[in-house]
Amino acid sequence: MRQEYDTYILYELSDVVEDRDAELILRDLTPGIYKYKEIRVKAMVSKDSNKYSDLLWIRLGKGQLQPEPWSVKITERLDMIG
Repeated sequence: MRQEYDTYILYELSDVVEDRDAELILRDLTPGIYKYKEIRVKAMVSKDSNKYSDLLWIRLGKGQLQPEPWSVKITERLDMIG
């Protein structure tokens, strides 16, 4: 089953590096008890929504949801800070 996540980008969308491991905080959008749980990960992202196994919805700094989903592949789960 394909997972769905969202994340906030605090800088320009064009600055997002594709196809390279980057540290992100994702919010799980899967229905159920863990919906909206945040996880800290290393992941690769792509503007192509079919490139990686899961969907990623991008929100800009003020919460503006971008119209098209990206794709994401989590390569490592990290501990939350704090």
